[in-house]
Amino acid sequence: MSVISSTLGRSAVTLALCGAALQAVAAPYVVAGAGQAITSDSGQWAWDGSYLTGFRAALENPIYFGPAGVVNRSIQTTTLGAVNAGTLAGANMFVGTWVSDAQAAPFSAAVTSFFLGGGDLFLLQDDSAHDGLGSALGISTTASTGSVSNGGAPLFNGPFGNATDVNQYYLVGQLDGAAIAAHNGHVGGVNADGQITSAYWKAGEYAAGAGALFIIADIDMISTTTACGLPLCGADYAPLNANGIYALNTFSFLQSNGGTPPIPEPETYALMLAGLGLMGWMVRRRQR
Repeated sequence: MSVISSTLGRSAVTLALCGAALQAVAAPYVVAGAGQAITSDSGQWAWDGSYLTGFRAALENPIYFGPAGVVNRSIQTTTLGAVNAGTLAGANMFVGTWVSDAQAAPFSAAVTSFFLGGGDLFLLQDDSAHDGLGSALGISTTASTGSVSNGGAPLFNGPFGNATDVNQYYLVGQLDGAAIAAHNGHVGGVNADGQITSAYWKAGEYAAGAGALFIIADIDMISTTTACGLPLCGADYAPLNANGIYALNTFSFLQSNGGTPPIPEPETYALMLAGLGLMGWMVRRRQR
């Protein structure tokens, strides 16, 4: 083996080790939402409300998301007491829950700017009085029949399994196909009456430089409640029911196709620099 090929071989191994270290200690993907303090109209459907506790717990469950989870990426959720450029700067994704149009208005521009600048959006719309963030992007919500929704990959068929007959509850909505197409989006799911209940965009599809986007026409396809007269209404996350599978497949797809890649922790940079230093030392040693 020549000196050059030997050096290149060791260099390749070093770079591979650096890459593995980068993946192993990448910072968690941060998911933020507005708390009840600024979205009081949302009640328990606010990001820190009890109806979304199951969803947030599932995102932070290492069995689902983490180094040894179904999806190899750790998730961290956080509640914002104010939504502006400063607070959004620390997030990879913003989740817009069942926020009234009036209470969404003060931070709609900041959320739009965050998204167009590469941040990911997960909008849980529900009806025409709670779709302000989506309407700002040209995707509003109107009433639907509320029949069960189905679809294929990537939302209904993904790493968490196959979701069949995903249910809507309470106020129910649909999205406009023409508006979705006009903004380069994809239909995510359709109910039994042919009405569109969700849409999605990979990073850069809605607009150059924009993050990934998901809009659903009923938050209760993802939230967990008991007020519909059944033992459980919406998503069950332990164990997963059809709504839960759908929710986690959708989130997994969005974060893996988002506009904000994992941010290395400081120790990752140290490992990379050490590896590059070793590679340089080997080159100099062979040259002598």
